[in-house]
Amino acid sequence: MQVRQAVHDFISALELTPAERKEASDQHKFLRDGLARRLEIEPDLYPFLTGSYARSTAIRPLKDIDLFCVLQRTPLLNPASKPMDALETVRRALEGQYRGKTADPQNRSVNIEFSTTGIAYDVVPAFLDEGHSEVFWIPDLQAKTWIRSNPRIHERLSVAANEAAGQELKPLTKAVKHWNRRQPDGERLRSFHIEVMIWDVLVAKPENRLDGLIEIFEGLASRVGLDTRDPAGLGPYINQGMTDAAKSAARTRLGRAASTLREARELAQTGHTERAHYLLYGLFGDPYPEKGKQERSVVTGVSASLPSAPDGHGSRFG
Repeated sequence: MQVRQAVHDFISALELTPAERKEASDQHKFLRDGLARRLEIEPDLYPFLTGSYARSTAIRPLKDIDLFCVLQRTPLLNPASKPMDALETVRRALEGQYRGKTADPQNRSVNIEFSTTGIAYDVVPAFLDEGHSEVFWIPDLQAKTWIRSNPRIHERLSVAANEAAGQELKPLTKAVKHWNRRQPDGERLRSFHIEVMIWDVLVAKPENRLDGLIEIFEGLASRVGLDTRDPAGLGPYINQGMTDAAKSAARTRLGRAASTLREARELAQTGHTERAHYLLYGLFGDPYPEKGKQERSVVTGVSASLPSAPDGHGSRFG
């Protein structure tokens, strides 16, 4: 299989299947209906999906779905109350709906996981910011306060960035997220952090998806050392709490991935398709469709007599 086709098939395999989409849809609708019945929510703000699932950048296997549950203000529950009070209110509602299951309060949400689908939901309690139709107050336990958020503008910015990149940004983002998921515990970047950085990095449609991945990983390696603001201009930095050491380590990992991708491209261009597959499978693992093989001795970029590229274009070195 040609390398370009293998890269395309790999990224396509990260898409949720119709059956997975229906299963997730049925499940999150039941959950949202239950929250709407058990909590005092804003009448015009039915619990709504946010995060990568809503932005169409979630990958298989689907693990997390985020949703906002906008509560009505009461004397005991409002943005002036303790953040934990709102999280506990949501926890009780979830455990009331799903008897025998445990819901766990986190920094800004309450998590509940379902073994039947393997999907976990992060339910964010929120209050509408008075005077703003799309701005919400959400809890932040680490900061011991409430912060402002606008997930709907994040969705619009994601759509705009994808359109600017010729509809290739979201598929390529999924490939980067898959790579990130394969990194060791403690070394993974936050999913939304990756997305926002890619909005800045990929600003036009790449010639092909392998070139696009190279452009993204090179750009991320340069970008990850900088602070990343909330695109809505409301909340804290997206990479809040990321130390200089963590930024440096991430830069190294991203740079190595970019180098591997560049080498794979050179190998494909010079006819060493199996070696290119070998490198790409080592980088991404399953579901990259070709494992390839490691050739005994390969010298790239030096001989004009190397075979013609099987990937639809001439060698850069011939």
